[in-house]
Amino acid sequence: MLRLIFVCVIFMVGIAGCGKANEKAEEQTDVEKQTDASEEASVQKGIVAGKMEPSLTKQDSSGQSVYVYTVKNQTEQEKTFVFSSGQTIDFELQNQKGEVVYKDSKKKMYTQAIQEITIKQGEEFSQKVVLPKVESGTYTLTVWLTAKGDENYKAATEVHVD
Repeated sequence: MLRLIFVCVIFMVGIAGCGKANEKAEEQTDVEKQTDASEEASVQKGIVAGKMEPSLTKQDSSGQSVYVYTVKNQTEQEKTFVFSSGQTIDFELQNQKGEVVYKDSKKKMYTQAIQEITIKQGEEFSQKVVLPKVESGTYTLTVWLTAKGDENYKAATEVHVD
């Protein structure tokens, strides 16, 4: 009989201990969540919250429509882009109806070689875009990076052709 009481007491202590251990685990989890949230909030302050900023600017050129596509690294970390060919950007012109009248990569071939471009913090990647001759009118020029597995960082502007 004494053994039965002894086994019951040990069993009850074990159950009570498990309950306390579970409460402590839940408390730790809550503390970890608060720590993670505060770390996440601190990461989003200042320049860290910056982003890669694409832009398009018109460049003066004799007789040609030339734009400069730029992606500026406004983050606190280097950004590396991996390209599967010699093509780093692509662009298209759309008329006012939204129809694509020209796409640069159509009917073109590029070298098949993997290349990487790294943009350091505060630096930028730029490439000229020379527009083809098209009928007079208003178009939308859209330019983007062709890096694999990444955002394409599109930039668009309105183009008037006389």
